[in-house]
Amino acid sequence: MKFDTLKLPAPFSGLLGEPFQPFYMMIYGRRFQGKSTVALCLANALAKVGKKVLFVSNEEGLQGSLQEKIKRLKVDQHIDFVQDFHEGQLKQYDVVFMDSVQTIGLKVEQFQAFKQRYPNCSIVMIFKQNRDGSSKGGSDWEHDVDAIMKVEDRSATMEKNRFPKAKPKTYKIF
Repeated sequence: MKFDTLKLPAPFSGLLGEPFQPFYMMIYGRRFQGKSTVALCLANALAKVGKKVLFVSNEEGLQGSLQEKIKRLKVDQHIDFVQDFHEGQLKQYDVVFMDSVQTIGLKVEQFQAFKQRYPNCSIVMIFKQNRDGSSKGGSDWEHDVDAIMKVEDRSATMEKNRFPKAKPKTYKIF
């Protein structure tokens, strides 16, 4: 069997390695630690390598704060942004970011069905964090993804990673 992988620019080349296509990933952390910002940087990196990317900004919405973040991060690749998610978007894009799973109302059973129905679409889901430091997604979600990234103080650490060539360390993203 042969699987295609993505070669991403730094710092994601070290952090993620070479993700298989498609891939499924969780990003989580406490509020105001940079989850959406890291997700935007990753979306830009994926668009840079030719992926058609959709960013569902349900939690923050399509407001001035999102525009400011895009400018501050120097997002220079084409990414489509919407506030509301619907399943049909998964067939139109190579990668869909969902920010956040809790505000969208996505259930693990729906995600499992999406993986079957849209086998060419990678999904990156942003989760909030529980008070005990765990993801609000919990173990049901954690078993169904290839990678789990924790964001803390503008840095990212992979807690789970099934991709080749990853270097296990914490990366300052912005």
